[in-house]
Amino acid sequence: MREIKSVRKTFYLKRILAAQLMLGLAGLGIPPSHAAPASGDVVVEGNSAALQNIGRAMQSPDARPTNNPTRNTFQGQPNVVLPDMGDPGGDVLGRLDERRYGEMIMRQIRPDADYSNDLPIYDYLNQMERRLLQAAKKLQLGGANEQGSGAYNFEVFAVKDSSINAFALPGGFIGFHTGLIVTAETDSEVASVMGHETGHVLQRHLARQMDQQATNTMIAIAGMVLGALAMSRNPSAGAGLMQGGQAAAISNQLSYSRDAEREADRIGFQILDASGYDVNGAPGFFQRLQKATGIMDKGGPPSYVRTHPLTTDRIADMQDRARTVPPRTVPTAIEFYFIKARARMEQAGTSSGMYDLKNTFESFSKQAQVGRQMEGFYGLALIAQRQGKIDQAETYLAQARNLAQAASAPGSPIQRQSLSLDITASELALAKGRGEEALQIAQVTLRAYPQSYAAGAAMVNAYLKLGRTNDAIAWLKARTRTQPNEVVWWSLLSSAYDQAKNVPMRHYALGEKYALEGAWPSAIEQLKIARSAGGADYYQGSSIDARLREMQRQYQDELKEQKKNPV
Repeated sequence: MREIKSVRKTFYLKRILAAQLMLGLAGLGIPPSHAAPASGDVVVEGNSAALQNIGRAMQSPDARPTNNPTRNTFQGQPNVVLPDMGDPGGDVLGRLDERRYGEMIMRQIRPDADYSNDLPIYDYLNQMERRLLQAAKKLQLGGANEQGSGAYNFEVFAVKDSSINAFALPGGFIGFHTGLIVTAETDSEVASVMGHETGHVLQRHLARQMDQQATNTMIAIAGMVLGALAMSRNPSAGAGLMQGGQAAAISNQLSYSRDAEREADRIGFQILDASGYDVNGAPGFFQRLQKATGIMDKGGPPSYVRTHPLTTDRIADMQDRARTVPPRTVPTAIEFYFIKARARMEQAGTSSGMYDLKNTFESFSKQAQVGRQMEGFYGLALIAQRQGKIDQAETYLAQARNLAQAASAPGSPIQRQSLSLDITASELALAKGRGEEALQIAQVTLRAYPQSYAAGAAMVNAYLKLGRTNDAIAWLKARTRTQPNEVVWWSLLSSAYDQAKNVPMRHYALGEKYALEGAWPSAIEQLKIARSAGGADYYQGSSIDARLREMQRQYQDELKEQKKNPV
């Protein structure tokens, strides 16, 4: 059977992606700097002329808002519903267009090697976002209660990167670097950052900046932004991409972005408070980042500090808001510690990094803090699982589970809530040939967490291992109807059809997977193979033909978009 691999993405789309990241990251903060002086001025160091230009643009008087509030002028109003501040960008970039651009960007991100496919992390982030969004709806914050085609379909994903960063993209997509999860000390700290990014999305801060002139400017400086992101991995390559960037073009955007940061802070605080998280999560987390800015003279400050300006006044505002809320004890969920271990695994990379990580987990397992112990033993289980040492992995997992059960006893400040333990238990049972046990664990977990991607995938893998192909196909067909934009379901459905020896539908599912990754020629080729393979019934054949025409139309639309915005 022929299988067409994903084609290399065009440089144009790479630049569109970089432009959107610029709005989500660099357009919402300060440039790379090695120290931020107390006066609030931005200091840029390094050899890149482009970085120096960004710094000068940001320090210019035009880049500073005239109505920048200070701590003394702040009036804490945590219970006041902020109004929707309008939609100045709506005439140019409507919600449907915003979502379309966001999906186009995600089609470039998903196949990237740094996109995290760790499903428990994905579940954790999106469960948190659902909790925050539910609070935003109760507060009737602008944009949260939109219905129909105008509603945001939020999706939070992780990026395998040890830097401390998060960013919002058009259409409700939010990215979290694994380094931010690892650095956080409580789940409320992670939620505080997510609430802030959700505020950017709900108030449409990206759409507001995208007028006709700004669209051209985004494309013009995309190479520079790509370079700034790439320099963390390959300085020489990053410098090459940054050549020709015109940093002065972002001066006006920076003036607006500081207002956007303050607005996102206010909205994020309201959401955090209403969702039941600890409102001290934001000032506590950002204070540690600010301290890191002062001590990292050689390596530069954390990425989140560079891209989201952390002034003393801004942190003071967060502390003032937190003081308006009556003190309350907010336990950290057990799952948080296991997700931190998985995030460390995702960013470990090389075998040498895995060796160092094993030493880290062993150190954690011996510490007095129970959270560290749980992270340590669970991390050791993950490493043993990756090395194929299943018996050892199950031993470590049992130790992590025992700690979790003891820590979540009545009266404990830690909440019992863990998807990761059960998913790993199912995977280990399947690896040991205990398919029925693996299936039972996955099914029980899916009933407890019906929106879990990890539990669904674990159940399907158990079905396939047990030869229950029809059960796997039936479940996946239902899931792809309700969640048609999820690569994981189409990938698993392709495998299930392959096991069932259904050639046309295997290629059809594979084509849908490639389409979601932006590989239109490969997707179209897969559907052509499916159409000519034979063996499909009338309904399946009609579906393949209709989807092929739709994919060809979508591909032509993107080609037209490229011609309108040549690079």
